[in-house]
Amino acid sequence: MECLEFQQLLLLLRNNLKDSDIPHHTKTWELILQAWQDYFVVLKADLKKAAGEISFTSDLWSADNLDSYLAMTAHWIG
Repeated sequence: MECLEFQQLLLLLRNNLKDSDIPHHTKTWELILQAWQDYFVVLKADLKKAAGEISFTSDLWSADNLDSYLAMTAHWIG
């Protein structure tokens, strides 16, 4: 969102779009966090209704630039 070229492209593609309509990266981050918090409530309710055990798997890795990542999955029967 902070890339000037990307902003210019958005403005070019939509005639009625104003510069102020393009969200700052912090607003995008806030929206992502809010969506996760809303989903987390649903996820907790689903897990409480799980018919049996919940199985978890995880994976750790790092990219060539040494950024670290963690992926976790859970499997259950609802």
